[in-house]
Amino acid sequence: MINVKSLVQHVNPVPDPPTNGMSARARDELAELIGSDLIGSELIGSDLVGAVGTKRRGPARRPSRRGVLVAAVACTVAAVVAGVAVFALDDPKEPGGGGGGPMADEPYFKTTAELESASVLIVRARLGAGHEETTDGLTETVATAQVLATAKGASPTGGRIELAYTTPGSGPETADLAAGKEYVLLLDELDGGRFTPVNTTQGVYGVGGGHAVAGADNDVTLSPGVIKALKLTP
Repeated sequence: MINVKSLVQHVNPVPDPPTNGMSARARDELAELIGSDLIGSELIGSDLVGAVGTKRRGPARRPSRRGVLVAAVACTVAAVVAGVAVFALDDPKEPGGGGGGPMADEPYFKTTAELESASVLIVRARLGAGHEETTDGLTETVATAQVLATAKGASPTGGRIELAYTTPGSGPETADLAAGKEYVLLLDELDGGRFTPVNTTQGVYGVGGGHAVAGADNDVTLSPGVIKALKLTP
């Protein structure tokens, strides 16, 4: 393996003066330009150019090997610091430049057509009393709903469906459901024949005064065909 310390001690960062080893002809031509008394001096880079037509006051100072090494280390440190700064700007923990908790993973539908198309079953129903069940660490409420009208999907046998939904008040995203009240339910089907709202904000519309009433965070209205099939008014 190369001995780095030995290499640093013996490296010569500045080449030897260009006048060493010159031919006789070259020395004669150089003497005509700058004078014979400067031929034996150290002439390096810009010193040679500055010597043409004038005499140098003293020999050029060669940079120390220690100075060259320190400069190299400084450049390396600067590069590392710049890399850390760029990484900090692209920190994936704060997407879009903002913090906050986990994002909701349920779908949100921007149009009436998208919402109704995503629903397997759309009914007007009265919600019965429910009970809590815990499956795979998730607690939800399961209740029976009496179907009063159907706008999409097959009418359930016996006019009842089993509805599973996140227990109201148990988290930041729960549907506002209460036993004994009427709702328009836009549902997806679960394994075992149960149904669940397509999402917590758009899967449930309250029924009041013969109208379907959307929640505060839902600005999508139901289509005239669905409203009519559910025996409601616009």
